[in-house]
Amino acid sequence: MLKKFLSGKDIFIAFEDVISEWNFNDQVKSILVLTADGTVVSKDKYDTVLLACKKPVLGGIFPEIVFEGKRYSSGTIMIGLPHEMDVTIIRDFSSASSVSASIESQYSNVDPHNKSLFIFSDCLIKDKSFLFDTLFNLFGSQPNYIGAGAGSLKFETFPCVYTNQGVLSSVAIVGIYNSNINIGVAHGWQEISEPLKVTEAESNRIISLDWKPAMEVYKSIIESHSGKLFDYSDFISSVKSYPFGISKLDSEMVVRDPFMHEEGSIYVLDKILQGSFVRILYGNKDLLIKGAKSAFERANEENLDKKSEIFIVDCISRVLFLDENYQEELNALDPDNTSFGVLSLGEIANNGDTYLEVYNKTAVVSLLHE
Repeated sequence: MLKKFLSGKDIFIAFEDVISEWNFNDQVKSILVLTADGTVVSKDKYDTVLLACKKPVLGGIFPEIVFEGKRYSSGTIMIGLPHEMDVTIIRDFSSASSVSASIESQYSNVDPHNKSLFIFSDCLIKDKSFLFDTLFNLFGSQPNYIGAGAGSLKFETFPCVYTNQGVLSSVAIVGIYNSNINIGVAHGWQEISEPLKVTEAESNRIISLDWKPAMEVYKSIIESHSGKLFDYSDFISSVKSYPFGISKLDSEMVVRDPFMHEEGSIYVLDKILQGSFVRILYGNKDLLIKGAKSAFERANEENLDKKSEIFIVDCISRVLFLDENYQEELNALDPDNTSFGVLSLGEIANNGDTYLEVYNKTAVVSLLHE
């Protein structure tokens, strides 16, 4: 497995050189591209290079990236993977049937045995659940899944997903990888409320909880727990300690990250179902770092001493929460400082034999084998 970290003002030239070199390198069968949002990416220039690339390419632009024990707000990581990948782009999320048609036309005859799936999506796609449902219905829990939500903390649509057809917006890319990977998922958040019924919701908008305006219920609980009033004009900073949690049978609780409120409703990063039950969670530094350590340990439980590279997908809001203490989390996720990864807007994984999910505020560690 080949790794390159690109930085500086001539980053596009370096990107072009690596693609040109790897086009003719038999060790490289497929390519991951992971870019930090502070990097200037000229779509026209990058599209030209990507369209000419002979190897399958997938990846994205994220708020930050991590490489060998450090986090970066600019730069690009390029990974030359040693196994083949069969990639497809999903552009139409208008209905479950349209997503299903895209996936099944490409993968209906694929045997998932000894394979893994990479998934990168624009974080602002509202109905990503169509994609996860389709993939899990087709392949079940036999393969492991790893991926991330791409985008920026500005929460504005822009071209943020790398494909062989260029850098695209409002799409997801899936790659079936001809090798197993190991996955560990954990978060460290703890429940502070009783279950609350989502009595009205639309996609990622929670309108009411227990038949009351969602913001009214949420505000009452977190201010009672903290013993203080919050300035909700800076919503993300105010509520970074208090995400929502959705309980799942036999798996890690799925966390939903609130990022905006409007007219009594709360918007979270990913879809939440009307009629489901949520709890409000709370975390502190020690709990989150313990959760990160748990993700690393779970990924390594069945590694069997294989030669592997660590690929981390960690939520950018954990960075915002831990602030200057985030290095401790990164050390827990990657004790030897050898990994590469992204600080994402949604963490995509399955936890053991459980359902494929998009998480928020969660740490995912995967081991990619040579």
